[in-house]
Amino acid sequence: MSAIRGERVRLRERGGAEIELIVSGDEHYATYQTPDGYPVVYDGSTGRFCHARVVNGSFESSGVPAALPPPPGAKAHIEESTEARLRKSAQARARRGGE
Repeated sequence: MSAIRGERVRLRERGGAEIELIVSGDEHYATYQTPDGYPVVYDGSTGRFCHARVVNGSFESSGVPAALPPPPGAKAHIEESTEARLRKSAQARARRGGE
């Protein structure tokens, strides 16, 4: 997979609903944002993309579905720390056999 930057995509959530997100990254590390720039993460416990918050440098689900307005205090265009991005990229590479 080649890297993508700011590509608008429609992704299907559990239950069949689709959500439009902006995706940047590659097969080792990618970020997802709502069209208005709020970061989201896939929340496996709900089967939905949820607004993200940064906890100890890493994105974590707020539990608020991305299809709803962001929770109070949410900030658009925030990023994970460099350390978190590098750690997640290394974990993805290890899962894929060290590509």
